[in-house]
This record gives sequence, structure tokens and C-alpha cells, in this order.
Amino acid sequence: KREIRYLVIHETDNTGTGANAAAHNSFIHQNANAEEGIVSWHYTVDDHQIYQHLPDNEEAWHSGDREGNHSSIGIELCVNADGNFDQTMENAAKLTAFLLKEYDLTIDDVKQHYDFNGKDCPLIIRQEGRWDEFLGMVQQNL
Repeated sequence: KREIRYLVIHETDNTGTGANAAAHNSFIHQNANAEEGIVSWHYTVDDHQIYQHLPDNEEAWHSGDREGNHSSIGIELCVNADGNFDQTMENAAKLTAFLLKEYDLTIDDVKQHYDFNGKDCPLIIRQEGRWDEFLGMVQQNL
């Protein structure tokens, strides 16, 4: 059993209409048996629902860093054109707060994908300077 030390926040980067949590759930499960190297993560969040793709204690390939993958839970926020990103952020903040409590972690254990490999992700949150806002939403739900 692995030790969960971080929650890693991502954005799907898929702005297409209909690219919601259900669509990403279908994608990840259709490609579950694909060749090694397929990206995987634990949760996808949109403005209406949250899908869990892997058990929290199973390693996923999402952080771009071996240690990050081994010690974290990956949470993807949908950025689909027909979604409400503000509501997606709120839903993700609630999930993040729940997981922080579940694994006895602190707000300092919430990381951006950027923190592990320098990728500009979560892109919208980073470009719009909303990281502190997101962390504030998480803290409101603790």
C-alpha cells in the first residue's frame, strides 16, 4: 500500500463541447489496456459530477514525475466549452477538501502538476492567477 502525500491538481486541456467528466471517464476506461505509458489519473471533475477512475491507493501516471505518481492522487478539472468552470473549481475544491481530511493532509499538500515537472498545468488556473482562490475554496470546505 502506498503512502498518499499529495493531491495534484490538473486541467484536462480539452475545451471541446461535451468533454465533461463522463467523456473523460469513457476515454480512460477505453484505453485502460493500451500500451504502457498511457496517462491515467484518479478523479475527473466537471460542473455536475465527479468520476473516480482508479482506487486512491493505486498508482496513476499523471504528474510527469515518478515520485509524484507514486505518492499522489491526480485530480483533473474539465475545461469543456459547454461547462461552467467556476462550478467545476468549486466541485474540485470540495473533493480536494474531502481527500485532505481522508488522508490527514494539509493545504500545503495540494500541488499543481507544474510543481512536479514544470508543465503549465493547471493552465487556466495558472494563467488567470486563480491558484490562491482555489486553495481558499478548499479551505472553506475543510
